[in-house]
Amino acid sequence: MPYKMNEKQYEAVLALDSFDRYDHFISKVADWQQLWGVKSEKGWLVPVAPEDFEYFPLWPHSEYAQKITDENFPGHTATEISLEELLDHWLPLFEQDNVKVAVFPNKEWTFWCIEPQDLKGELLNEMAKYE
Repeated sequence: MPYKMNEKQYEAVLALDSFDRYDHFISKVADWQQLWGVKSEKGWLVPVAPEDFEYFPLWPHSEYAQKITDENFPGHTATEISLEELLDHWLPLFEQDNVKVAVFPNKEWTFWCIEPQDLKGELLNEMAKYE
């Protein structure tokens, strides 16, 4: 179950720039050990950027994932991914398939784009603060 969030918090975090949303994502995911991607009956959402690379969008809360995706890619459902699953399965797969990670897209579909191994390092560093 995701952390509790009210509408004021939702809007305030979405108003942050891409890097500050990225920082928020790292902190929340390391603390709560969960995050969200989106998928439809055809599979996970993995768009292709105008620069011709695939990316996998991730959010720190199901509400962000669902509302933002509804506006940009209707027909997708927010789906929880555990932090352990991200680190052990998804990030190595993205590295192998040359897929980048789009951290916390907003309503305008702007996001912080990062290499999978760099995201793993950032999350592990943040998690070490909680030990």
